[in-house]
Amino acid sequence: MSNAPTNPAAGSSGVNASWRAAAVAAVIVAVIVGVVAVAHAAKGTPAKKSASASSSAAMTQSTNSMAMSSPSAMPVPTGPAGSVTTVHGASLPVMPTSSAMPTAMTMVPLGQATWDGMRIQARTSAPASFELFDGSSQQLVRPTATDSFHLMVTLADAQTNYAIPYSSVWATVKKGGKVVFDERLWPMISRYMGPHYGNNVALPNAGLYHLTLLVSPPVAARHLEYKGLWLKPHRVNLTFRWVPKT
Repeated sequence: MSNAPTNPAAGSSGVNASWRAAAVAAVIVAVIVGVVAVAHAAKGTPAKKSASASSSAAMTQSTNSMAMSSPSAMPVPTGPAGSVTTVHGASLPVMPTSSAMPTAMTMVPLGQATWDGMRIQARTSAPASFELFDGSSQQLVRPTATDSFHLMVTLADAQTNYAIPYSSVWATVKKGGKVVFDERLWPMISRYMGPHYGNNVALPNAGLYHLTLLVSPPVAARHLEYKGLWLKPHRVNLTFRWVPKT
């Protein structure tokens, strides 16, 4: 067995070397962390957050594209749920009775709907006189004593409000399931309303009525913004309450 004494200086030197190595490693790690932090700060957001933001932006763009390509995907509300328009015969505006320049009138609305970007509006006035022209002759139509109101339907681009012609509209009015009016609405032109469809309607008495409008596809060449729209007949259902003059 050797009794040679150990060298304390040698042990102390080994410990100091280990501490120095650990300190150098800690400094290196701190420098690396600092460089990474500075790099992310220069970009403005952490990498994970940037990826999330990019994904969110892509989803938003995709959703917007779907909404633009499907204008009729969601129904357009026409008023409070369960609301019914009341039409008072005594308050209906009177249509012009001469060929003089007419003044604009405020029509009484029955309701409206939207079909693939086409706004369909139904309005009423007092029974009206109008001329029917078949291309060679004219026929004057006068309201009768039984007529309740003049029904007018306008078709227009919901974004530009430009009239959409070359269609046809058929109106059916029911009361309690019984048909009381079932006729075409004549294609009409007017200085204060523009192109529309109209006819005088006779209702038997006061009460709740159901109006169905059958709108046919416009028979016309279409510019590309209208490609693929309004290719089949469309029905609009409206309910109103009629109060005749007393």
